[in-house]
Amino acid sequence: MAKRTEGTKKLLNQVFLCVFLAAVHVLPTPSADGMEFDNRTITCRAFLASGQNNMAALIMWLLGYHAGKTGIIPFQDSGPYAGRLGTFCKQHPDANLIEVSETILTELDHGT
Repeated sequence: MAKRTEGTKKLLNQVFLCVFLAAVHVLPTPSADGMEFDNRTITCRAFLASGQNNMAALIMWLLGYHAGKTGIIPFQDSGPYAGRLGTFCKQHPDANLIEVSETILTELDHGT
């Protein structure tokens, strides 16, 4: 059996790499297209347990959701809202997060 030269080894490695990359692009991969996340089902308990970064993201989403429903975009710090939301959620862990958020934001819109 003949010995492979360095040039042949290099060529085989390149061919293998090309075949591998082609296979990766052709084979189906799992995607998130069929997945849904229903924010309507989030409880205060789940919100508080989600961690600081997730709570911050949910607060931004809730503010945007409320603004889209009411047409009101408050140019205020989210601190009072976040504080009230956190306090209420600690006291009522089974409450629906969107319902609680809507109540608090409506009160803030009316200055209460």
